[in-house]
Amino acid sequence: MKTILIPIDFSALSQSTAHFGIELAHCLHARVVLLHVVQLAPPVPTFNIPIVAELTTWNDSLHAQMAQALQQFQHTLGEHQQQHGFGDVPVSSQLVVGQPADSILEVALTEQASFVVMGTVGASNAWDKLLGSVTSVVVQRATCPIWVLPNAVKLSMLHQFAYFADLKGLELTCINKVMNIGERLGAALAVVHISASDDDEFMAAETIIDAFEDQFASERITFRHLSYESVADGIDAYVRSHWPDAVVLAHRDRGFVEKLFHASLIRKLSLTTRRPLLVVPKKG
Repeated sequence: MKTILIPIDFSALSQSTAHFGIELAHCLHARVVLLHVVQLAPPVPTFNIPIVAELTTWNDSLHAQMAQALQQFQHTLGEHQQQHGFGDVPVSSQLVVGQPADSILEVALTEQASFVVMGTVGASNAWDKLLGSVTSVVVQRATCPIWVLPNAVKLSMLHQFAYFADLKGLELTCINKVMNIGERLGAALAVVHISASDDDEFMAAETIIDAFEDQFASERITFRHLSYESVADGIDAYVRSHWPDAVVLAHRDRGFVEKLFHASLIRKLSLTTRRPLLVVPKKG
């Protein structure tokens, strides 16, 4: 059975994030694992040198309080399941002490999560603080697809996905993966590539897009190739003009400069689109 991991912090956004995750699990015939991470000591900037902080304030009383809060959250979620016909989704919960991003990634790996569904955990629920937040770290390091939700949204409202392809790495495999996700959720897919205004690059991308169109001719998928001064501007313009219900990006292992660009692109999307963001790992 597939597993949907939902990190929660007991906020209002956590409630709506859990509702989305439950609906996703219902569609995929999956189970849900709720995860609350208790961070007793804030991370200390050490120029990437790890320091283990002693969690001296953790005790049985605090554990009991957190466990009760998690149990109450799960109970409230169960009522939502019964009210909306999602009672078939098995739900379990975990309470972990540690650094939030590391703990989420570890549990996702241990539980072999098919998806992680997150709000802006650890960032005061403000999308303008996405950079440096727990969500941003998880997005860049996860080995499974991550849903990032800016606000309350129902999965059933997502009818059109826009996947912004960079045509690098194993792009064909990634398109198939995104297309399969869209099909399982009943959503159409637009694959969009943004080229900088360079004739040689544009023509090379045009050739690849034409080949993709021929290969996926019988599928519920469309391809668009656009030229803009920058990729971020092109994505922003496309989203504003076509209003997709969800934005999809692929994330590959990147060097330091590329990571900075990718993070800034995600931040720009978060500030301008206010739409669910699905980040899918891509090899190559």
